[in-house]
This record gives sequence, structure tokens and C-alpha cells, in this order.
Amino acid sequence: MKKVLLVNWDSYPNVMSGGIYSWEKTLVDSMSDYEFTIINLLSNPNVNGKFSVPSHVKQVIDMPLFGSNRYEEFFNEDNRPFLEKIARTSDHVIRHEFIPLFKNFLENMFSNDCDPVQLSEQVFALHKFLMVYDSKKCLEHTLAWETFVNQLEKDPLYREMTMREALTAFQIVQRNMQILSIEIPKVDLVHCSLAWFPAMIAVSAKKEYNCPIIITEHGVAFRELLLYYNAYLRDEPSNIFWKLFSANVVRVVYSMADVIAPVCYANAKWEESLGVEPSKIKVIYNGVDAAKFRPIDVKRGDTRPTVACVGRVDVFKDIVNLIQSIKYVRDQIPNVQCLIYGASTDLEYSMRCINMVQSLGLQDNIQFMGKVKNPEMAYNSADVAVISSITEGFPFAIIEAMACGKGIVATDVGGIREALEGCGLLVRSSHPQELGNAIVKLLQDEKLRSSLGAAALKRVQEGFTLEKSLGQYRQEYERLMAQYSPNLVAKEVAAA
Repeated sequence: MKKVLLVNWDSYPNVMSGGIYSWEKTLVDSMSDYEFTIINLLSNPNVNGKFSVPSHVKQVIDMPLFGSNRYEEFFNEDNRPFLEKIARTSDHVIRHEFIPLFKNFLENMFSNDCDPVQLSEQVFALHKFLMVYDSKKCLEHTLAWETFVNQLEKDPLYREMTMREALTAFQIVQRNMQILSIEIPKVDLVHCSLAWFPAMIAVSAKKEYNCPIIITEHGVAFRELLLYYNAYLRDEPSNIFWKLFSANVVRVVYSMADVIAPVCYANAKWEESLGVEPSKIKVIYNGVDAAKFRPIDVKRGDTRPTVACVGRVDVFKDIVNLIQSIKYVRDQIPNVQCLIYGASTDLEYSMRCINMVQSLGLQDNIQFMGKVKNPEMAYNSADVAVISSITEGFPFAIIEAMACGKGIVATDVGGIREALEGCGLLVRSSHPQELGNAIVKLLQDEKLRSSLGAAALKRVQEGFTLEKSLGQYRQEYERLMAQYSPNLVAKEVAAA
């Protein structure tokens, strides 16, 4: 059986929410003729540790980013002792073997002229070293911090970073580098769900086993990191440092990938701007389960004009923008109700949303419904479906709402325009009055709502089915494996 390594961050199988989780679960479930090993980098080590996976998932390796100093302490399924690994990591080894590797890695990572090929070799060298020696002792050694600071001081801008920002940067690099200590099983292909630091393990896997890499970007990691840095980093030297560091991580991952499969052409343009060869890019749209998401006649106890938003409550979904837009809607349709379905892991942002509802006096018009178990019923219970995001890839919420035949209003970001293609109303992001006016237009014009919903349903059935999407991934798996391991594929065909 052909073997696949699936590399994630905060997703399948531990974090059971969001479009990426749904995509990965469906992908793995449908590929029962492949054997999967899953690596999941976890920002929160306390996430769900109880999950079920199909029998062809042979191993799930959970790697905590925080909360544990060594992944062996968190993931020790076969009781492998690692005291010997710690014992052999002497001060001499750290000074004379680890620090030179770490210094070369940082020099390239901090460079405006980063060499992706050289960086991939340095990543692999660190992986081979951290397989033998203890990452905690190495990365927490005084010389590791001094090496990091010395590298910052070589740049006239970075040396202006505050000590707090420099220490935070070091700790993030230190924590992320733990992933290089994971023992990689022998695989025939690596599939990464993002092009960011967790994918460094894919670089090592390719170097070790000469296997292909395919990367599926639902959102472009670099684009979303930029939004995060601009929102949360007020220190300009630190902001610039992280943009350069992130760009270099992304470039080395892209350079090692055989196929980059963004979920829309909007993402592909970003990837090309970051140096990806166009010949590597193959857009594979997300697909929707038409048996589940379809027009359903739902008995509604409430006849009020209803707007539904299905998605996480977080800053990228810009629920604040939606709340503000409902203020404009209520001015023209006083009894409108907006139902917001979705969980949140950001307490501060959730409180901001709740407080805004109260400050605008919209308690009778907006309800937070929490995590939804049957999203198809949520769409079908509404008159209009809305997406208010500031960034997207090719969101499942759009094609799910389309498959339910709904009139849709959405912000014109990412691949949303590619999905709707005239089957819904598009507005600029972060323009609540535009969003509100578009919602009013659909709520007040039943004929327009119905025609757009019918067109959206037809478009999904023709282009965004689950079968089509999964078939394209299977084709890429088979093509890449045949290219790298023709003997393996020949044996599989003969056995069949």
C-alpha cells in the first residue's frame, strides 16, 4: 500500500472544526487504498486527544507548539526511551556541532537574498542532528540565544528591536524548530495543508526518501501572516523581521514542492508573486457534498427576514463588519434577524463582537448560535447567506450555500469571485454600509434572490462537486508517485 505523510497545523484529526478539517477528513476517508501518517502541529496542547480515524491512518503524531518542551514527552506511544538522547547532548556537542548548524540556518533565514536550495540543506542537516540529540538542551542553551541576538545585531534595523520583541522572536523560532526532531516514517508522498514552518518536515522527508511534495493552500499562509503582523505587531523592526523570516520559510517550502495546488486562482497569483514557477501550480477547487448540501424545505417557526452567516467568529471572518452592516439593514427592515453560526477560540474578539451588538442596540436582531452540527439546515433556514471576511481562499461556506440554492452576499476577497461568478452579490471588504445595502437588496427582491440561488446551485453541480475535487487529488497522487517511484506503482497495478 502506498504511504502518504499528511502535514497539518491545528487541524485534522484533533481540531474538529473549520473548512480545512472538513477537507482533510474527506480526503483521507476517500483514499482508503493509501496508508496515511499524520503530523499535526498543535498551538494548544490541550486540544482534543480523543478522535477516531479510519484503519488506513496508521499513525497520528501530535506535536505541541507550546505546553511541552519535547515532543517525546507528549507523544510517546511506543514508550521509546529518550534519556539516552538527552544524555548524549553534551555541552561540547552543542557548542561544536549544533551552534554552527544553527548559525548557518539563521544567517540564511535572516537574509534578503535567502538561497532556498541552501536553506533546504540546512533544514535537513538540523533534522538529522536533532534526531540524535535533544532539541530542548540545544535550543535552550545560552549560546543559542547569543547566536540569535548576534545575528539580529548584524542588521541595522533588526538591532533596533526591543529586547522583548527579540526574545519573543527567539522563542517562536525555538518552539517551531522542535518539529525537526520528529522521526519521519518512510513514505512515498508528502501532502502539506499549508506552506509554513510545519512543512519544514516535508523538506526533510523529501531529502531523506526522495519522495514528492504536494502543497494545498486553502489560504495563502504568507498573506494571512502579513495580516496578523499588521494587526498585532506595533514595533516596526519586529514587523519587518517577521515578514522577511516568513517569506524565506515560504520560499524554501515552495522551492521543494513538486505541485502547489491552491484552491483558487486568486491564491495562485499570490504564490507566483512569491516566486513559484507557474508550471508547478495546479488549481484544485474545493468540492461540496451535494447529497448533504442541497435545497431542503425547512419549517421555520420564525417568519422574520433571516440572514445566516456560517463560519468561525474571528478577526479574519470580520464578524464586526457583519454586525455593523446589520445596523444599516435594520434601518430599512426593522424585524431582520441575523444568525451567526460558528465557534470561536479568540475570547477577546468574541467579547468585542458581543459588546458591539449591545452598543448598536441590535440584541433583538443578532443571535450567536454557537457551533453548528447541521450547517445545511442553517443555510436552508435563511433567506440570505452572508460572508463578511477580509481574507479567504475558496471557502466551503460559499459553495455550501450555493449548493443549498441560497441568495448570497459576500465580500470580494480570495476566490469568492471565482466561486460565485455572477451567482451572488459581491461587495468590498470592511465596507459595512455596502454589505448592508446588498443584504437589503436581496431580502426585498424575492425574484432576484431565487434566480441567483438557482444559478448558484447549477454552478456548483457543474464545477464544484466533491467527486471532481477528490478525483483531481487522486490523479496528482498517482502521477507524482509514478514519476518518483515507477516500480512501486507497477507493483500496485500488478497486485490489483
